[in-house]
Amino acid sequence: MTVEVKVKVKEQFIKKQFYKSYLNENENNIHPIAVLADLYNEQNDDMDLSSIRFAQGEVYFENKDFESAVFKWEKVGNQLSDWAKKNIADSYYEIGAFETAEKLYKEVKTDSSTLTSEIFLHLFSLYIDVSKYEEADRIIKEAVKYNPDYPNVTRIARKFYEKHHDWTSAVALASDESIRTEDLKWFIVLREYIVNGVTKEMAPSYFVQPLLSLAKVDLEHFELMVEALWNSYREQSVYVNWLQTFNDMLFQINVETGVKWNRLPSIYSMTYEELVEGDYFVAQLEEMMPSFLTNWLRITDIKGAVLATTATLAWDRLFPGRIDYQIVADAEMAFEQLLKTPDCFEIGKELFENILQWSALNEIEVGDRFEWWTSKLTQFENTTMLVAGTSGNGKSSFVNSLLGEKMMGSSTTMPVLFEQNSDSNIIVFSKEGNTQLAEFADFYDLTTVENNLLKGDELVYYKLPNSFLEKHRLSIIDTPGIDGNQVNTKALLQSVKLADRLVYVLNATAPYTENERSLLVKIHKELPTLPIHFILNKMDSIYSKEEIDRVRAEIQAKVNQDFPSAKVLPYSSIYNNQDQFKDLELFIEDNVLSTEANSKQTEKLLLAIRKLINFLLEKRVEKEDELRANVEWNEVLDDKLNGLLHSLKDKEMEHLNTIKSSYRELKDELKYDLKLSIPGLLKECKELIKEDSDFGTILETLNEEMNLRIGEYVRENTLPKLNEALQNWIKDSGVLLEGTQGYLSEMSDSLNDYIGNEYLNLECDFKVLDDWRRDADRMTSMTQLDDMNILLNSSPSQFILKSSGILLGLLPQNKSKLVAQYQKYVDNVNYDDVTSELSMKFFLQFEMFEKTLPRDLSMFLHAPFEQIHELVDETRVAISNYNQTLEDMKSNPSIYFDPITFFTVRLRQLEFLTLRK
Repeated sequence: MTVEVKVKVKEQFIKKQFYKSYLNENENNIHPIAVLADLYNEQNDDMDLSSIRFAQGEVYFENKDFESAVFKWEKVGNQLSDWAKKNIADSYYEIGAFETAEKLYKEVKTDSSTLTSEIFLHLFSLYIDVSKYEEADRIIKEAVKYNPDYPNVTRIARKFYEKHHDWTSAVALASDESIRTEDLKWFIVLREYIVNGVTKEMAPSYFVQPLLSLAKVDLEHFELMVEALWNSYREQSVYVNWLQTFNDMLFQINVETGVKWNRLPSIYSMTYEELVEGDYFVAQLEEMMPSFLTNWLRITDIKGAVLATTATLAWDRLFPGRIDYQIVADAEMAFEQLLKTPDCFEIGKELFENILQWSALNEIEVGDRFEWWTSKLTQFENTTMLVAGTSGNGKSSFVNSLLGEKMMGSSTTMPVLFEQNSDSNIIVFSKEGNTQLAEFADFYDLTTVENNLLKGDELVYYKLPNSFLEKHRLSIIDTPGIDGNQVNTKALLQSVKLADRLVYVLNATAPYTENERSLLVKIHKELPTLPIHFILNKMDSIYSKEEIDRVRAEIQAKVNQDFPSAKVLPYSSIYNNQDQFKDLELFIEDNVLSTEANSKQTEKLLLAIRKLINFLLEKRVEKEDELRANVEWNEVLDDKLNGLLHSLKDKEMEHLNTIKSSYRELKDELKYDLKLSIPGLLKECKELIKEDSDFGTILETLNEEMNLRIGEYVRENTLPKLNEALQNWIKDSGVLLEGTQGYLSEMSDSLNDYIGNEYLNLECDFKVLDDWRRDADRMTSMTQLDDMNILLNSSPSQFILKSSGILLGLLPQNKSKLVAQYQKYVDNVNYDDVTSELSMKFFLQFEMFEKTLPRDLSMFLHAPFEQIHELVDETRVAISNYNQTLEDMKSNPSIYFDPITFFTVRLRQLEFLTLRK
């Protein structure tokens, strides 16, 4: 049987159309059942009828007579029995007997790959219908694994995975099939998954083999997939890992000379710019970067070759030995052969802005002075001419003649930059800060008076309306005269970096001394592209034109030995004629304002970038010093505050003890007075006992009188004394508390001086004294005392006395004895208990008042304590934060230094490009 026939037979089994092999063309009008029945009847008994039964079952199945179909297939016993069992399962599947169908499918054991795949697919459909998706997933994976070439099996699997968002399985299928078949359609499917973002969580290494396979099939699609993966991983934490993985893999691809890459070069260029923008650590990139740069050089085009070669060279200069020596040598050779370089100035401006943005993001204060300084380096609307000269050469007079007015004295004490502006404005820049000068007189005094405080880093920025500056779009810097003073030399060397040209004023009587030459050569070495020209001043001292020409020629030849392009102009500051000024103006136009001279703006910009990077490196050290100083400052403040807290707590306890003690003394004194006075007062009541008294009620009468006398005594004597004592006590306490307030005021002034602002205002609550006065008035006002049982207790002697008084009182002859007896009784009664009870009742509210004194004193000091504790908490939080920042800076220096390192790499790359130009 041929292959074609075998395929046809398999298709018949699959479609249940085997019965058609028994039909003839002339039997088209006869039902297949009839044809098969005739065939069945024609067979001998000894012949195998299984094939006909198998065919009959197919016809019954096609006509949905599933019971008859099963009956026929159950009788099949030849080589078709496995297919018959599978078809029986199909019948049960069709009538919805899913469990029976599943069982029958699983019982089929066959060597036929076609039948096996068909069973897998039918089981898969069955599991879908009964919502057994896990089983469906398992069975379709088995089907793909068993025979991925079986028609539609991978398509069905892909559709199932996508429908259920099983992207892991979908990606695995696409990856495996692309590697196995090397069919471009599967690579395209895989790329679509990547583009749609479903592969972001997969490790970069997962795609190595598909990429290697795709590179052999189609480089254009290889680049497309690489680009998709690159974009997919760009914002992920594994981005650097992807770069390392891809570059290691790219070494396995033989990149033939002349292969044109359409996307990879620009991808590499863009990625390199991202990597060195300061968002990554050196440790993250140092292992990956050599292979990255090497591959970049391998695949780059002419357009990207400049960046690729300079990036390699810059990285090698900053991290020597990391890149293979031969790669570096090839990069140097390729760089020398390049004809065109990019616009370095625009790239430099972008780098400069990146650094400033990074500084702002990391809260690094660049400062007004530095921002101004760098802004002048990166502004090219005007040409900046710096004028220098030895003291006594007439340099400032020369500047005045240019400006058309006497702006400078005989010599300036600090650099002054004059710039055209519609309004006048004078600012002094220094490290300590900026100072605005109100008027010209302040400027003149500052720049002409000797100032021992100058450090060489000050600069005056003078904006003024000036027709000469405006006409030529010129800015002029006048610098201190060179006289051997290191501060003046430092000021010149600092200011000259702002200049586009240097004009040095010589003295015609002693021109171009060795000191002048040495200084200018030093400047030229540091700034080799800075044009230098000379003004030969004080030519008025030479009276002969021939001598003037001779001196000029001699000086011209002398300076040209060191500065071949330098020009010399004879000049006299004391001459004020139009011809001389025209010559000067022409000299400036030809040598200072020329287009050729202005072409060095990129070098100026790179100098600004270099200065900014160095500034940031210094700032790191300053930041650590500042943090340490802040920690120390806050620790001292914390000690001071804790000392104040302890001292204030001690004062609170001392005041409480003193005030309570003095209060208790006045209270005890009045208690003692009552103890002494009340018994005598009560005994005096015996005078009320007379012979005509009613002895039946005499004790009640005496008891009532005694209560009246006690009340009168308290009102007339005790309360006034107590009020006076309390007022004196409050006054003395107030003096004590005022002393505490004075102490706190002194301490708050001292702490505020240390803090640097009026942070603390430790005001005590003196309302407590008002409350005490109010309480004293209330407690010493009219007090209602309850009557006490003084003589009416139930003691035996009192009872007998009272009884005898009733009896004897009736007998006149016994009254005198009775009076004596009652008087004796009143005089001999022990009134201590009465006095104690009176004292307890009377002083009850005073006792309660005493108990509130600790709370009152606490309220008196509440606000100061609260302020101090609040500041202590803030101080300790600050100490903790500063220490944590310091610790972070020490343990993770890369956070700060690595971005600066990458900025330096980019700067070195620009320097390579600029030097080449």
